[in-house]
Amino acid sequence: MKGIVVSLAGFLALFVIIWLMHKPFDVHSSNCRALAAAHRVFEWLLVAWGVALLAHFALLFFYKGGAKEVTLEAKPQGKVAIVYYSQSKVANTALVAKWIQSSVGGELFPIEPVEPYPDAYGETLKEAQKDMANGGTRPIKPIPSLDDYDVVFIGSPIWYGTYAPPMAEFFKTHDFAGKTVAPFCTHGGGGAGRFFADVGRNCPDAAVMEGLAIRGSNQIERRLGIGASAHHSNNDVIIWLNRIFKAKQ
Repeated sequence: MKGIVVSLAGFLALFVIIWLMHKPFDVHSSNCRALAAAHRVFEWLLVAWGVALLAHFALLFFYKGGAKEVTLEAKPQGKVAIVYYSQSKVANTALVAKWIQSSVGGELFPIEPVEPYPDAYGETLKEAQKDMANGGTRPIKPIPSLDDYDVVFIGSPIWYGTYAPPMAEFFKTHDFAGKTVAPFCTHGGGGAGRFFADVGRNCPDAAVMEGLAIRGSNQIERRLGIGASAHHSNNDVIIWLNRIFKAKQ
């Protein structure tokens, strides 16, 4: 519903802009036909953009609303830990972690950098670039030992084609030998990149399951507060869980 409200507000704003611009061009239209014609083209482009934006969010809303609830048919065996890093205020990766927990139980372990990234996404990416240039890690607050856990879900947003630097620090300090690892990620539309391969590389002695990639927020959606719940639901997580744990049974 939030997406529909935002779209309607944006659509209305476009017409207000067009109305405010229309009168000054009319005053001079007899003496400046080329400018008036350019204005009409710009006017129609704005309208087309507004209609496309409205249709986009309307489709997202109705698709989500029409989805049937999926039943969980396969659960992981043993004690479950869900470790994740989630940076933005939209908290896409945290949301997916909670969807997993609501389906299979387990304990949540949010990863927190010792020095948090800035709130501004552009500044965050600049700092992440520096972290990657300096060994690819960022110091994190201690995470308890996972020795007693049998299944570990590991989640991160996708930054520059892989997991965020705080996750790299987590991998350096934990051993996954003999465990089942299920990776998941959120992205802004570019996909999982090298994430699943990089998780597997850091867990050589674990059984690494097929991963889950969830569409989160692009930069425009992030500013509007629109996240993974506009594109996905817990159904997507349950479908994934059924697929990977049925295959293991």
